[in-house]
Amino acid sequence: MEPPPGHSIEWHPDDPAWRADALGASRHSRLADEMRSPDVARDPEAVIDLCAELARSQLGDFAPALALLTRPERRRAQALFAHAATLFDFARQRGVEGERLAAINRWEYALDEALSGRPAGPPIVAALSREQGRRRWSAEGLDALCACARHRATHGQPATAEEAEREARKLAQAVGHLWLGAPLSNEIEALGAGLIRLHRLQQLGSETKAGRCPLPRAEVGDAAPNPPKEEILLGATRKECARLRPLFLRGARGLPALPAGFRQTVAYALFAGLALLSRIEEADGSLLINPPRIGLRARIGLIVRARWLRV
Repeated sequence: MEPPPGHSIEWHPDDPAWRADALGASRHSRLADEMRSPDVARDPEAVIDLCAELARSQLGDFAPALALLTRPERRRAQALFAHAATLFDFARQRGVEGERLAAINRWEYALDEALSGRPAGPPIVAALSREQGRRRWSAEGLDALCACARHRATHGQPATAEEAEREARKLAQAVGHLWLGAPLSNEIEALGAGLIRLHRLQQLGSETKAGRCPLPRAEVGDAAPNPPKEEILLGATRKECARLRPLFLRGARGLPALPAGFRQTVAYALFAGLALLSRIEEADGSLLINPPRIGLRARIGLIVRARWLRV
């Protein structure tokens, strides 16, 4: 739906179905226009709505997990995932490497300024700054997340499966540290890395066409400038799925040690990840065009299962 004449890109239609909820699919398409609006940054409710929408877009099938958090923790998580989405949007842009890195550096500088008490700039930075007042963000986690984005900006495709796992574990540890306020256990770090790599498999078709194949170069060749053949991608996908399943099973053993307020959220992510993993393992060439998703009814079932989890 296009905004009416005289309205900015931040305009939202009155129809409540437009915004949807944690169980619905996001209609967000681009971040750049949303990040720059000072008008949105001055409106706390608009900032909350923007972060919620970006988090849904970033998390996809895993977004319903946030519905299992308390409202304050859900808003904090949405601000965090909106921040991560922004950094990796910069990292994935076309153009020269230096421009991608410069965009990440400018964003990091704006965040540092805001967290130091100076007036916040972009809306997402404003959201992070407000959350800082409630509970401080880990400086180590923020630095690690920016480092992961810089790595992505300069390394579009992992050379080996080992490199892909190291990158995913660093990203999982950075996000988890920021979310929980403490370093992740080995089990939950493994689960987080598995979820990140699984999410990338869902985007395999579009990413590969853009020369950003998440599968190792050692298994599929260089994805740029010519995407690998379908049979090669599907074969490497099955190998990746075989590597991911042990990470999910290991992560299940780490659930009891999580803080009670976060345990159900991680449990939903685990259940959703296992469901998607099975579907991707069995997928044919349609994986590259129409990747498996979790339907509304299945999402509700997983939420109920996670909510009543006893560990």
